[in-house]
Amino acid sequence: MRTLLAEQHPDLAGREIAEPFEGFDMAVFRLGDDLAVRMPRHRASAASLQSEIRWVGQLGERWTFPTQRIVREGRPGAGYPWGWAVTSWLPGELAADRPLDPAAAPALGRALAEIHQPAPVDAPFNSEQSIPLAAREPALRQVLPKLPAVGAGRGLVVDLDAAAALWRRASGVPDDAARVWAHADLHPFNVISVDGQFGGIIDWSDICGADPAVDLGFLHLLLPAAAVATAYDSYGGVDPATVARARGVGLVKAATLAVVQREVVAAVGWGCLVELGVARPA
Repeated sequence: MRTLLAEQHPDLAGREIAEPFEGFDMAVFRLGDDLAVRMPRHRASAASLQSEIRWVGQLGERWTFPTQRIVREGRPGAGYPWGWAVTSWLPGELAADRPLDPAAAPALGRALAEIHQPAPVDAPFNSEQSIPLAAREPALRQVLPKLPAVGAGRGLVVDLDAAAALWRRASGVPDDAARVWAHADLHPFNVISVDGQFGGIIDWSDICGADPAVDLGFLHLLLPAAAVATAYDSYGGVDPATVARARGVGLVKAATLAVVQREVVAAVGWGCLVELGVARPA
């Protein structure tokens, strides 16, 4: 990476480079105190980064909440095959490491209200998040039977009847909301916590047009159940059908994370399942 910087952005090449965080899609290196470098790990994520550069560059001009900004663009070179980017660095910790306090809910709700503007017809389509709620059911059916055994190993009892009832309510309401811009991957590894307060949003590579219930559903992974309602109030209010669909989105995402082998990821899923009333201590 230092060779790429020296060739294309030599004024940044002398900065200290920290060991990378190796995500599934991106390797992220801290660059000095206030910047980071994001390098796609495969071809699909390279295309996602270009989408982020295009759309967040336009939409972000109106956002007032803290978020990661593209500072420089990089080209393929030095044996590296894809475009890459230098971004701003947000101070704080990942919300996965320092969970948000309930008091963070209003700021998070207001941020989502700024993001959720009408999406044009050429907004990116995300095969996981731009889909109707009903299309998520196969994934839910695949993981639900695994939860009781996995939960027992964590000292938790899973109420599959409660999960089924939640899903019936979610899938039984209208699913015809106008598509809006959505972050679409708003889990605690993409939200920054500053001593428990909302410190911003990072990693916009999944930005797309989607049901507003998608991002609202991720709130269940970020906040205690009572605080989700507070976030909805600051968002400007959420109709009952969208609330139900958001709980359905939260259930699918939490159940999927709960069976992941990596403990820090599974813990996020199980915490959400407890908040949704699907799991409880034995």
